[in-house]
Amino acid sequence: MADPVPCLDFFSLDFDALAALRTEGLQPPNPRVRPLDNLNKCRRILPSDVPESLANAPVRGPRSQESIAAQQRAKARTSLLLEKAAERARQAKVLDTIADKIRQGPLGLLVRCYEERARIQVWTRHTHGIRGTMVGFVRALDKHFNMVLHDVDEQYSVRRRVPRLVNKRGRAKVPKNEEEMSANSLLDKVREDGTERQRKEQIAVGVENLTEAMKELRLFPKLEYRRRHLKQVFVRGDSVVMVRKLV
Repeated sequence: MADPVPCLDFFSLDFDALAALRTEGLQPPNPRVRPLDNLNKCRRILPSDVPESLANAPVRGPRSQESIAAQQRAKARTSLLLEKAAERARQAKVLDTIADKIRQGPLGLLVRCYEERARIQVWTRHTHGIRGTMVGFVRALDKHFNMVLHDVDEQYSVRRRVPRLVNKRGRAKVPKNEEEMSANSLLDKVREDGTERQRKEQIAVGVENLTEAMKELRLFPKLEYRRRHLKQVFVRGDSVVMVRKLV
């Protein structure tokens, strides 16, 4: 076997590390040796007369209680984050399994929107008709059309009952004494007053009193439109009318 080139000999004073790295197939004398992949690992092989050697490294003093407590808090925070990440991964795996079972069929579009994180529009209903629309992202779903939506903008209608003054059906029920007062007193006052202007005013007041007595307060339904933003909401499948994927 021919002697290696001095620049490629690991034990030669003329060893060229750059040339060795560029030479294809060149192996170190001991392939099991651990690589020194950073400068700090190289400090331990330096002689003690070199200032950067590990032997000349400054001696660390004892750690303070604050430093130890800070390290423990950091470890606890890291552990908590890892646990939350594992829990999210486990939940995502369960949700993916549910979505995979209903991939074929009428819920296929909803499953694709869930996997692609696409925004959808959902029409909801109540007992009297269409309630409104929701626009958001699907976080979870099942075969019964139940779904959890995230970052939702909702436009919906609410049926309210508002009071309104209406005319009574039939003749207004006026007490007898009030009826006599409204008829006799009105005639007496008109007779006593000879001017045309005062006569018209008295008649108008009497008619107004009779009209008010014929009115009553009732509650009527009124449709009120509202909008709101929800961070997350659960939508029951029996209230879903239609789903559309938004581009």
